[in-house]
Amino acid sequence: MSSTPQQDPKTVVIAINAQSQAQTIEGFGAAGAWWAQDVGGWDDEKRNLVADLLFDREKGIGLSFYRYNIGGGNGENIQDVWRRAETFEVAPGQYDWTRDANAMWMLRAARDRGVENFVAFVNSPPARMTVSGLTTGEKDGKSNLPPEMYAEYSQYLVDVVSHLRDDENIPVEWISPINEPQWNWSYKNGQEGCHYGPDEVLELTRVLLETLQKNQLDVQLSMFESGEWKSSDVYIEKLASDPQVWDALPHLSIHSYWSTRADKERFMKYMKKNHPDKTLWMSEWTEMQEGRDTGMESALTMASVIHDDLTIANVTSWQYWIAVSKYQYRDGLIYVDPLDHDVIQTKRLWILGNYSRFIRPGFVRMEIRGGDESFLVSAYRSADDRRWVVVAVNLSNQPVNLQLDGLGDPLPARVEQFETSDQSNLMIVDSSTGSTSWTLSPLSVTTLVMDR
Repeated sequence: MSSTPQQDPKTVVIAINAQSQAQTIEGFGAAGAWWAQDVGGWDDEKRNLVADLLFDREKGIGLSFYRYNIGGGNGENIQDVWRRAETFEVAPGQYDWTRDANAMWMLRAARDRGVENFVAFVNSPPARMTVSGLTTGEKDGKSNLPPEMYAEYSQYLVDVVSHLRDDENIPVEWISPINEPQWNWSYKNGQEGCHYGPDEVLELTRVLLETLQKNQLDVQLSMFESGEWKSSDVYIEKLASDPQVWDALPHLSIHSYWSTRADKERFMKYMKKNHPDKTLWMSEWTEMQEGRDTGMESALTMASVIHDDLTIANVTSWQYWIAVSKYQYRDGLIYVDPLDHDVIQTKRLWILGNYSRFIRPGFVRMEIRGGDESFLVSAYRSADDRRWVVVAVNLSNQPVNLQLDGLGDPLPARVEQFETSDQSNLMIVDSSTGSTSWTLSPLSVTTLVMDR
């Protein structure tokens, strides 16, 4: 009997330039749509397990962002009940705050586990405000929110977010009133959605900014949740045509669906030429592929997207789409069974944790030299420079001997090595002092947490 010989590691030298700093990271997150309104009502053991895995920094991946879905209600035409989203509104200006109780439980659970940043996002206005009377879209895929409803819709969003902040003590800092406006959302869709043209996005943004000011609500807008990088510029130019609106937007939020590395590179050339000072978020992504995968294949695909979004698009926040899934799809960070409430962890969960648990709000990305298409490395430092975090994505089938050089800045001496691979779920595999070289497993994501 013979055993397969172990491959010798290839050596990769990565130089970290601590003096050349890129974006300041705001955090990593995921959305509560399409699951929290069910899972949040499960027995304490199971719902606490899900909350711990997503939000706890010791038991789970320690997300620092959570996206709460303000539902449009009246979703009886949506066959999949998980894709219906309850609305608090019972009549114009009147609300029943006992509604959406399960999703509210999960929202509080995120807050109680230390999540710092909350986004209240909308896929569709309430059904009674829409042209079709449905939250799934207009019959021809045109805008489903008439202009005469902009003010009422804006006040509705202000009322809901004011309740979340004042009565529930949820520190919502951003309202996202529009989602993927370029798609032709038809009423036949099986999920909430609403199309807006560029002029409509600009006008609704104006009205919502006025409503926030009138109500003295200190919340910013997260605009405009573009469905992809490459078709975003027409909306961006329309928003930028109004300097008052443009200056009021803290960032632009883009989704990485159907987007290649080349798409992001082209987009960044456009942004650097025309709008070099506008911050970017990647606020929604999941791999668009049928079939469940709990293993490393889809997880490494996600890791490559995260790396590109952070290092090419310079996003300050990276937010995943559906955190929990019951579907036969490459989507959830966690899979669940709605009937017996089984909770199944995925490698996607733990690989997102390679970033989210350790790269905390306020960390700054440092420029690096080295790496290639099969070995993706990024590096971050805390504001006080006492902690460095290096994340390495090894897409190859052979181990890598990683050597770090601080380019004149001494590397922090104490290092813990966390690995997600076929064998490990964000586990410590090495701890050392004074090392400058580490062995990384094939097909893995490794985080080096380096402390002074």
